[in-house]
Amino acid sequence: MLDTVTMSKLPNIQLTNEAQVSFGERLGLDLDGKSLGVARAEIDDAIALLFYGNTDLGQPSQKQCALALKFGIDISRMSKGVGSAYIDDIMYQLNIDAIAKHDLAPGVSVRHAAQPNERLIISSIASDGTVYFKGGNGKRAWARSLVRA
Repeated sequence: MLDTVTMSKLPNIQLTNEAQVSFGERLGLDLDGKSLGVARAEIDDAIALLFYGNTDLGQPSQKQCALALKFGIDISRMSKGVGSAYIDDIMYQLNIDAIAKHDLAPGVSVRHAAQPNERLIISSIASDGTVYFKGGNGKRAWARSLVRA
């Protein structure tokens, strides 16, 4: 389980509820205080191990481990799936933080970090932090990579 200091860095991540924790207990898993994504990854690992007998669950990349450590999460000894779920949580939080920090909303002019000279107008923002642009024929970016123009 993540400590409260770490969870304070990820305040928008939805955690397991009582029924989900109870479900995990039936599988021999402690899902209390875990994000939904991490809980799902742990369930997937349990199925791979216990049902299919797959003992090689992989491991997170060095880049993933380094990023997670910046948020106080050591994923180096976790499976690839669980480590990736923590990274997904971090990326989601960074998107939500960017939306709030830059007050991103439809109609706002933004610049992408990779293309600072191009101005884009936000058309809509998906719940996962994907930002879509007007006239972009599906052009989109993560909120975390944008700044107000």
